[in-house]
Amino acid sequence: MSDRDVFYGGGVVNGARSITLMNDCANRIMAKVFHNTGHCLEVRKVRLYEPIFAGDYMEFIARIKQQKGKKALIEVRAFKIIQVPEDPPYPSSIDVLEDPPLCTICQFIYEAN
Repeated sequence: MSDRDVFYGGGVVNGARSITLMNDCANRIMAKVFHNTGHCLEVRKVRLYEPIFAGDYMEFIARIKQQKGKKALIEVRAFKIIQVPEDPPYPSSIDVLEDPPLCTICQFIYEAN
């Protein structure tokens, strides 16, 4: 996440930024499976577990949990894999997390065209 994504004090990134990126992941998995992105009918669940800060590197994992005809329930999870240390010795210092924490879960209902 970059400095332009910061919305709150202390460098906290707005949760909507993660959800936007998760929607991009859902679009890509729809294109891969159905050969078109279709459209989102519903956002079924959003859970924010850990705050995300500017400088964090995120990994998004999307999967189809359920499929009926042209409709798909897609779950996307966001994990923080790299963060900036609290007192970095150098401006480019990072901490690679051995056990990346789950930051956000979002479920979308999509329908293929």
